Amino acid sequence: MDLGEVKQLIYEMVARYHPGALIVWQKTKGVTPRPPYITLGYNNLERSLFLLPDDESEHKYYNYTFTLEINLYTIGREIKVNGVGTGAYENTAVEDLEEFVRFLESEAITNELAMKGVSVVLTPPIRDFSELIGDTKFHYRSMAEFVVAYTGLADGEYGVQGSKLIPNPSGGGTKEMAEAGAAVIETVEITEGGLADHEE
Repeated sequence: MDLGEVKQLIYEMVARYHPGALIVWQKTKGVTPRPPYITLGYNNLERSLFLLPDDESEHKYYNYTFTLEINLYTIGREIKVNGVGTGAYENTAVEDLEEFVRFLESEAITNELAMKGVSVVLTPPIRDFSELIGDTKFHYRSMAEFVVAYTGLADGEYGVQGSKLIPNPSGGGTKEMAEAGAAVIETVEITEGGLADHEE
C-alpha cells in the first residue's frame, strides 16, 4: 500500500464506527462543523533505510511508519433529572474516544488491517483538551495518537512502477518512469574469459 491508500483505509475505519459524526482531515479548507465531528491528522512519515530482504518475491518493499492523531469533538451526554433533560451536558469526549480505541484494537479489526499489511497502535494517554468558551459553554474535545505501520512497494527501475497517480499532484514522475521495470539478470553464462550476464 502507499500512504494515500493507508489514509483512506484509516478514514473508512473511523467512519465505520462513527456513522453519526462528520470526519475530516486536518489542514483542509472548510467551515468548522458542529459536533459531533472528528479530525484526523498525520505527520513524521518514516521509512526503513534499506529494502526489506525477500528472496521469494520479485517485488521490492520498504517499511513505513507515521504518527496518526485523532481529535474527537462532542456535545457530550445530556444530564437528566427524573427523566427530564436539563439542558446541561456531561463531558464524554475521553470515554467516547476510548471506546473507539477498543474497536480499533478488537480482534476483527486488527485481523482486517493485518490482511492489508497495516497496524495501528495507540500511544497512551488519551488526552482531554476540553475548554470553556465564554462563561457558560464547554467545548468538549479528546485526542489520541497512534503509530501506524505499513509495507510500501518500491518496484521498477525508478521505484515508482505501478504508481496510480503519475505525474503526482506536485508534478512529479512520468508515465515512462511508472512503466519502467527493473533490469533482471535471467541467465549467467560461464565462459573461459569469465562470467557473462544477460539482462532482460
